[in-house]
Order: sequence, then C-alpha cells, then structure tokens
Amino acid sequence: MKIAFVFAGQGSQYLGMGKDCLENSNSFKEVFDVCNKNNDLVHVCFENSERLNTTRDAQWAIYSISMAAVNMLKNEGIHPEGCIGLSLGEYSAYGCAGAYSIEEGIALTKKRGALMQETIEKTTSGMAAILSLSADKIEQACLDASDVGIVSVANYNAPDQIVITGEEAALEKAIQNCIDLGARRAIRLQVSGAFHSTLLNLAKDELRKALNEVKWNKPQLPVYTNLTGEVTDNIVDSLTEQLVSPVRFQKGIEKMMEDGFDTFIEIGPKTTCSSFIKKIAQANEKIVTICNVDDVKSFEKTKEMIQGGQV
Repeated sequence: MKIAFVFAGQGSQYLGMGKDCLENSNSFKEVFDVCNKNNDLVHVCFENSERLNTTRDAQWAIYSISMAAVNMLKNEGIHPEGCIGLSLGEYSAYGCAGAYSIEEGIALTKKRGALMQETIEKTTSGMAAILSLSADKIEQACLDASDVGIVSVANYNAPDQIVITGEEAALEKAIQNCIDLGARRAIRLQVSGAFHSTLLNLAKDELRKALNEVKWNKPQLPVYTNLTGEVTDNIVDSLTEQLVSPVRFQKGIEKMMEDGFDTFIEIGPKTTCSSFIKKIAQANEKIVTICNVDDVKSFEKTKEMIQGGQV
C-alpha cells in the first residue's frame, strides 16, 4: 500500500464544511483552533456563505479545513508517501509536506486569494468545462477563438473533462468550436473569472513576492506539481507559474501511479478529485483505492479501510 494525500481546490467549499469534524474530533479541533486564531474561520465556514464563495476567503478557508483533516489522519497513524493538490490544493499539499507552517500557509493562501480576486474583477471573463472531447481538439478550438480575445486550457482534469478559461467573447467562441468538434457538453463554471490564464499575469509579481517571504523548509514528502505533473525543487517558480498556467492534474496522478501509488485519500470538502482519479485510473487500466475525508463518516470509513488493510 502506497498512500497519496490529494487536496481539494477552490469550488469545493460549502457552508458548514468541517463542522462535523470540529464537534467530534479533538485532533481536528487542535489545528482548526490554530487556523481560527486572529482569523474568522468559524464565521466564514459556518455562517457566511457569501464570504465563503469569494475567491478572497474560499482559498484560506479550504486550506485550513484541509490541514485540520490531515491532523486527524496522522493522529491515527495514517501518513502519506506523497501529495498532490488541485490548483489551490497544491498549497495544502506543500503544507502537509512540512514546507511551511500552518500560519504561513494561511497567510499565503489569503494573499493568493486576494490577488486573484482583485485582478480578475478587472476583467470580463470566465471558465467552462468541456466534456468528452480530446485535448488536441480543445486546444485547437481555443486557438481558433483567439482572434477575438484570450482563451486557453485551464485544467487537464481527467480524460473526459478539460476546463477552458478566457475573456468572455473568446470563451464563447471556443465553447461553440468545441461543440462543433463533437464535445458532448460544455458547462459554464460558477467562478468569478478566468483563473489559470494570462489574464492573471498582473498578479504574478506580487504572488512571487509573497512566496519569497515564506520561511521554506525542505518538503518531507514529494509533492507532484500542477505545472508539470512532476516533483520540483523550484517551488517558488512553480507556484508562481501555476497561477497563469494549465493545471496538469491528470498528468500528476498518472505520474504518481507510475511511481507506485495505489491508494489515494482526498482531503477537504467534497469528492471532486476522487471522481477525476477514478477516470484516470480506468483510462490507464490501473487498480487503485480511492477514499476521502470530508466529515466524520467519511473519515471513519477511510480509517477502517486503511487500518484494516482493505485496499
């Protein structure tokens, strides 16, 4: 059994996330209280859906809940041999790997969320998930729409789901191009703008500055990056470029499978990453175990599976 921790990204948040664990787990509460100190995590997670659904607050809130859930697992003797995250989740992955303190992780994800929101609010842009169309055709659809604005691939999530991102006119044209090329469906995402696009270039310098201010430790575990799907020593450069580059989640999971990972535990709200991993495994004819920690029930099920060797 080779265990990977997989961390959820923005968009997975929901009002009340973490409350069940907070009320029933001392190990979760231990880290939650650290995250809540001098912050308003209780208010954001449990009381104010408007704030929770902003980029500014969603990112640090998801990071906090994820780190508290990691503590639950580790206190039960469940430890990963590697980590990966989906976009924002990569910051949780580095936090889990000990690359920085919990407090620095909160400050960093707060800064990233604020920068992204402030930059993207100046644009008219969006994102869309394209279902059941090959990557090369989606890339061509974006290229053919670039005459009217910026549009590109944002996420290579799974074999049958790729997300595109860009300015409104170009995005609409690229969506229609994808439909014309045979996509089963195109779904507009409820996001504030075109993340993982060059429209965020204006935020890169400030993000790099924030990353350079972190007191970095050498990660105790390999973290498979969104930028290349590989592990890197150039973490600041990688996370800076990740802001404006496609998330290569599928490539990262495939690399982990090649490296022998056969058990994937998704940590954080919902099970979006789990569904992607299942499809990636099927496409690569790999047999893997996928479980998650979102609440007490899912935690107990995961603990039973891992400790009982039912993998």
